[in-house]
Amino acid sequence: MLRRLLPRPDSGEGLMRFGVRLLVVVLCAVTLLQAMRPAVYSTRQGVDSIRNRSNEQAAPRHMEEQLGRDIHEQIPAGTRVAVVDEDLNWRLRLAAAATNQGMVVVGDTVARTPVVGSGVQLEIWRESDPAAPYGVRLMTRKPVTS
Repeated sequence: MLRRLLPRPDSGEGLMRFGVRLLVVVLCAVTLLQAMRPAVYSTRQGVDSIRNRSNEQAAPRHMEEQLGRDIHEQIPAGTRVAVVDEDLNWRLRLAAAATNQGMVVVGDTVARTPVVGSGVQLEIWRESDPAAPYGVRLMTRKPVTS
């Protein structure tokens, strides 16, 4: 490969043409490496997600799956729910799980502002319970109106 890249002495090819050819090869290599980065990253993330490194990393995933099953079993699809969990991370996870199960999530799940006049039918949150599967239980209640 390198032999083809270098000019032969008897070819009469100038140094400028050789430099341009070398620049094109370098740019192609850089472009190829840049194009491969997302694929390599995705592959690493996929392998890491299926490889169980420790119970600490698997526990939140199992809790989230359990809460999704609880939402599916306890709340009919189409119900308007507000997520009122204390932890922002779990508010977002519960909102995603409720949406995946066909509920309509109303209110601001990030700012945790009170939901007024939006027709909320249920409020949901998670609660730690050592007796529950994976140590977490889905709690629901009708919204308190004053």
